[in-house]
Order: sequence, then structure tokens, then C-alpha cells
Amino acid sequence: MRTIVYGDVHGCLEEFKSLRFELNITSSDREISVGDLLDRGPYSNATLTYARENNIELVLGNHEYKYLRYEKHEVNTKATGKKNPMLLNDEKLEIYSKLSCEDKEYIANAPFFIKIDNLTVLHAGITNKIDLKNAAKKELESLTRIRELDENQKTLALGQTAFGSRFWSEFYEGKEGIVVYGHEAMSKVKLDKYSFGIDTGCVYGNKLSALVIYDTVDPLFNYDIVQVRANEIYSTNKSMK
Repeated sequence: MRTIVYGDVHGCLEEFKSLRFELNITSSDREISVGDLLDRGPYSNATLTYARENNIELVLGNHEYKYLRYEKHEVNTKATGKKNPMLLNDEKLEIYSKLSCEDKEYIANAPFFIKIDNLTVLHAGITNKIDLKNAAKKELESLTRIRELDENQKTLALGQTAFGSRFWSEFYEGKEGIVVYGHEAMSKVKLDKYSFGIDTGCVYGNKLSALVIYDTVDPLFNYDIVQVRANEIYSTNKSMK
């Protein structure tokens, strides 16, 4: 059985379909998305529905988690009359308004991480201090947004810099096994000692990547990377590393 993990799709539905065609998906494959199926690309809602209907497991990305939190506030607003404290721009409000009940349930049931033997799939990153079995909610939420850490391995906010800071995977010591993640768009797959970064910026005109793992006990030595090129540049609001 293959375990196939997809990088950030961000509404690039045609490329997603092409990648699955290249992989020649069978019923014995286990497919997992690192999250961020939504936003920035042309077919957010259709991409989410496509993943759900094809039984692709979803790990919460920061974009899905945003809609999940917004939905919870909307439910509370209807029950109490209190104003929703979250604001979405017009594009995101349109995506939210088109989420079906099934798609909302798909997001609501998505975990912050999936662990299979010595493989852990999460959206953004992890620190050596986080114990996934006993993680508090704030620690689990941080899995959707971790990028840079300072020299004391404290998470830095987006755009924040500090002396001795490095990308989290360069600090990571393998406590939770081999981690496969997305979130940070890069020009090519980032391979570190205990991790794979597979967001290769399809929505920014680069590639959509899948990590194909043949042995989840020893994933670093039993894998392939399969990619398709973006059909076009859909978003220009981020530069890739």
C-alpha cells in the first residue's frame, strides 16, 4: 500500500486531478492532504469537494482552520446575537457561502495531524517541545502556522526576525518521527534530516507535489516525489524560498 501526501493545492483543481492521474491512484492507496486546499487559486470550493468525494484525508491547514473558526462564530452569532469577531474579505466570504454542509463537516472532522508508524503529517511545523499525544489546544493550533524559530526555539510571528533564527525543520530532532508538511511555499521539496516540506507553490506558478511513501516505518529511504507543473500563475502575493 502506498501512502501519498499532497502539498498545498490552494484551489488548483486541474493540477490536482492531473497529479492524481500521474500517480495512477488505486483503491489500495492512502491519500492525505497537508491542508490549504482552499483560497488563492481559481477553484477553492470545487477542490475541497473533490478531495472529500475522493476520500482524501485532510489535515487542517491554517486556511481550513480559519473557515472552521469563522463557522463556529457564526453559529454562536445566530444563538446569541453577538457579532462575529472574525472578518473575511469578499473573496473568502464567497468561498464560505458556497461551502456545503458536507464540506463543512469534512473540515470540522479534520485533525491537526495524522500519525502513521514513524510518519507524521501536519500542515506547517512542530517544535521539539511539543508532545503530540499530550498537546494542549494552543500547541495543536500552532501546527497550522509554525515557520521560523528563534535560537531558543520559540516560534516567531510571520515576518518577525531574531538573531540565530532558523526554519523549524532545521531544529527538529525527530521526536515525532518523519514529518511531512506544507505551508511554506518553496521552489523545490525541502528535505531535512527528519522532515519533508512539500509545498512547492503550485498556486504561484511552480509545481504541485506529492510524496509517495512505500514504508511508513522507514519513510526516508522508501519514497518517490511526483510533481506536475502549474498551468499558470494564479496568485502573486508571495515569493517562494
